[in-house]
Amino acid sequence: MAEIKKGNNKFYIGNDENNPQAQITFNQQSNNQIDIDHTGVPEELGGQGIGSQLVKAVIDYARENNLKVSATCPFAKNVIEKHDEYQDVYSG
Repeated sequence: MAEIKKGNNKFYIGNDENNPQAQITFNQQSNNQIDIDHTGVPEELGGQGIGSQLVKAVIDYARENNLKVSATCPFAKNVIEKHDEYQDVYSG
């Protein structure tokens, strides 16, 4: 499994936050709400569960910081809605 690193309003895989191999980005919506707006995993890394791992990184971050999560990114929304264990921080 690739190392997931925390960037500025993102989690990513790769050596450079500005040119990541894969990433998930989010925006602060309010003091206690973030929205996942993009998940990007290139085709050559597809099918390895990396996108789901990136979603989990945001969920863990939200829990650690007492935040709620929404997802305008269709991929992230789908992953979150399939996992009952993510519902404690999901706000739809």
